[in-house]
Amino acid sequence: MKPTRKLGLGGFLLASAVAGGIGFASLHTANAASSSAVAAVAATDDSSTPSTTTANGITETVLAGDEATSVQAAVAAAYPDATIVRMETDADGDTYEAHVTMADGSQATVKLDASFTVTGTETGGPGHGGGRGGGGGGPHSANGITETVLTGDEATKVEAAVTAANAGATIDRMETDADGDTYEAHITLADGSHATVKLDASFNITSTDTNG
Repeated sequence: MKPTRKLGLGGFLLASAVAGGIGFASLHTANAASSSAVAAVAATDDSSTPSTTTANGITETVLAGDEATSVQAAVAAAYPDATIVRMETDADGDTYEAHVTMADGSQATVKLDASFTVTGTETGGPGHGGGRGGGGGGPHSANGITETVLTGDEATKVEAAVTAANAGATIDRMETDADGDTYEAHITLADGSHATVKLDASFNITSTDTNG
């Protein structure tokens, strides 16, 4: 009878071990799923992105959730090669706007109505208003003059002058100026607002338009 009792005890220990293994495996799976969920939330939480910007005295709000998803889908459908820089509510008559970088490196602002339908595209980036309904990127024109994106030494010197005068600013675009100066730089200031910095031929700043 002793062998029978030993077998019964062994069977009980084996069943307990199996049950314990299932419990530990389930706990490990739950913890892994929880960690993945936290990682996903952390990946989408970019606290460095400003929550609002201001234009025409109206506060624009950076989009999130379903609005952001719908705007992104509409912009991607219209401009599949563009990269979205920022999406927000619009202070110029439409409901939403997306600031994008086109495949050729130029900047544009895509406008959308409340139904997430693209109503127009302003080429030239924030503040330039290259005209609604434009079909994508390309050099910006003003006063009948085509402005050229800066490269090489000109770009380096303009960037140095602008960043020295505007601590914490990010340069969005630098180009020749069609409004009387030689160069201009479109920037995002540290507080999230936009400005256009004008420079003369010697790379001296002549003015800063804080309306973007």
